[in-house]
Amino acid sequence: MTEKTNKRSGMLGTIYKMLPNIDDDYAAKLVYTLENKKDLGRLQQDIADISAQLGDASEMSDTIVAKILLDEITLPAALRQLRVYNNAVSVTELTEALDTPPQDIDLLLNYYAAFGSHRFFDTEFARALKEVKDKDNLSDAEKAQHALCVLVEQAKKDLPENEKLIEKNKNCIYQTADKYHLSVQITAALLALYTAPGAANFADLFQQQVQVLQKINTDENLTASLAAKALLCQITPKDAADIAQTSHLLKGQILEEDLMIIACRYLKVKTPQDIYDAFDAVLKRLPHVHQKEENLGLAVQVLLEGTEECFQKAQQKAALARERILLRKALSKKEAYNGYEYDIAQRFAGHKTYVQIEREMNELLEQLPYCQQELENKELACKVLLGTLSLEEARKQAEYLQNLKAQTLTKGLAPEALKNYLGTKQAEEITAFFEDSLAPYTFWKTNRDQHKFALQTLVGELNGTSNKQISTFVLDMLENGSSLELVADMLANIQAHKTRPEELEKLLQMYKKARVTSKEA
Repeated sequence: MTEKTNKRSGMLGTIYKMLPNIDDDYAAKLVYTLENKKDLGRLQQDIADISAQLGDASEMSDTIVAKILLDEITLPAALRQLRVYNNAVSVTELTEALDTPPQDIDLLLNYYAAFGSHRFFDTEFARALKEVKDKDNLSDAEKAQHALCVLVEQAKKDLPENEKLIEKNKNCIYQTADKYHLSVQITAALLALYTAPGAANFADLFQQQVQVLQKINTDENLTASLAAKALLCQITPKDAADIAQTSHLLKGQILEEDLMIIACRYLKVKTPQDIYDAFDAVLKRLPHVHQKEENLGLAVQVLLEGTEECFQKAQQKAALARERILLRKALSKKEAYNGYEYDIAQRFAGHKTYVQIEREMNELLEQLPYCQQELENKELACKVLLGTLSLEEARKQAEYLQNLKAQTLTKGLAPEALKNYLGTKQAEEITAFFEDSLAPYTFWKTNRDQHKFALQTLVGELNGTSNKQISTFVLDMLENGSSLELVADMLANIQAHKTRPEELEKLLQMYKKARVTSKEA
């Protein structure tokens, strides 16, 4: 067995040992939810603390402990749920002892021991028992039977109207769900409780809750959802009011699910103002760029976890997020990173500074062949920087693009050069001649002026005012790094002398030697 499996097995064993009557689904849910949040000792302590707060154990109390641990219900709501459940147990035990007919038992359970009835058997039974409490001629069993009969008669008397009310409740619940966008889960739970026999008037109860809550918070959907949860006994009316107040203080910036967790964990010991003050203090201490609200999610997480370790992690995450934003802003100001600033900031924030990235980017651009300017390869350089493309592959792609663009430039510059052409060859044939002549060289791919000069020299060859020997000399000189001004002067000098072939060869060799000598010097 793996360590994780052992931990899960240990947690599950502890849960079943301490909560023997827990629902199996909730036992599994506890393990799944808490395995990475609580160690075994902490879980045992939490179960013991909550069980002590709930009081006398019952079959339902074990599952309710789980619900509290999972932040599904508040402690006051849990106590209310236990009261309803214990009332149902009392009805079952008492009616069994008195041989009450099954139909009357169902009536008693629906009317006096159900969440949707908003009646409590312990209260109603005590009230009915008062009538015969002091009658000495009746035994305790007869007194209990009399009280039960009173309650059954009250329920039977109400049945005809209650049947109409159930249909009204059903329609009202659907309308309420549509109007306030209640979740499917909440809607289904409301229907289950308030369309059962003995259910109270949903519309009246809901409106009472909502009117109170909307005086605290004007968010209609939130207050409606809180009212519904109060009617489902997931929270109490006071819990709902405190949650509404907390949301109001926090300007509605926290999701209802998180508010519910906060309510389950803190409202039993803290006021909404206490929670707001703690939240605001966390926000102020987290690094941000423009406003503290940038870290709402992290602050909520700190509030929910409530540990120093969680706060330290939140600070680190906030600092990293701030650094990413600042780095992305700096990168976005440079054309070289256009389209990649987010990915680069995401990758290198916290690891490399903007200056380091700039240095690496410039070095990459210098290593990639380009046609007119280094930024032609900005996308390739960004990919190499991010590690999605090797430098070798980037070089190959840059060289291919350089050749492609250079050929396009030749075709673009050819019409201007051909203005001085005196022959009759077709433009396509001349362009092909240009491309073949330039193919062995690279200088023209990165220098537009030298490119134009080379084409003009080749036009001279076509016109007969020059020859291939001179064209090759010019192209070689430019390829070897001679300045355009120097080569132009040499060409003008060559053309002015009109020398014979052997003299031309001698002159060209002299120029080449002079260039070599100047380089060595």
